[in-house]
Amino acid sequence: MTTLTFQTTTLSVINQHNQSWLLASEVGKALGYPHPIKGIQKIYDRHADEFTPNMTALINMQTNGGMQKVRIFSLRGAHLIGMLSHTKVAKEFRKWVLDILDRETQQQEHLPLAEAEADEEAIRIIANLYHSLNGAYEMGVKIRKEYPHLGRDIDKFIGGHYLYNLNMPTENALERARKYVQAKSERIMFIKGMLSLLEQQPKPKRLTNF
Repeated sequence: MTTLTFQTTTLSVINQHNQSWLLASEVGKALGYPHPIKGIQKIYDRHADEFTPNMTALINMQTNGGMQKVRIFSLRGAHLIGMLSHTKVAKEFRKWVLDILDRETQQQEHLPLAEAEADEEAIRIIANLYHSLNGAYEMGVKIRKEYPHLGRDIDKFIGGHYLYNLNMPTENALERARKYVQAKSERIMFIKGMLSLLEQQPKPKRLTNF
């Protein structure tokens, strides 16, 4: 399991929908509460209406006492807990959470481009295979139409399945390849277009007081 470290406290990272979430008990330890679970629960109970489902949740987790429901917070939820906390390290904790959140956001921004680049490589490979397969298909058509005697010899001495595979199976494979390349090409153009627009937008300034 991936972990994060705030000062001397190690926090387990729980992956929920490709985002990092933290255990309430460990958030409480990081903030310096003598009774971590009670300390965080008290904050949450007082301000529950300020937390959205994207900020906190209850999940089933195996604990020393068996399978139990435990509360977790997303990074945004953990930051709000830090804002509502008044411990000595609360301010440093808030800054730490924002740093982690910034890094995660940057990684997610780069992910679509990495996927597009991988798709481009796949398209190049498929295009090369397509040209080779198309040549084989055209050869099969030419044998059937212009050299039927050669086709009969292939059936007799090599095997009829070879010519058969150059017929409908090859034609179907070429059609699927065309559709795949077309769909992926449109997706790549869309992703790169959106990323280009985002790069032109000014990035919001981070509030240093938080």
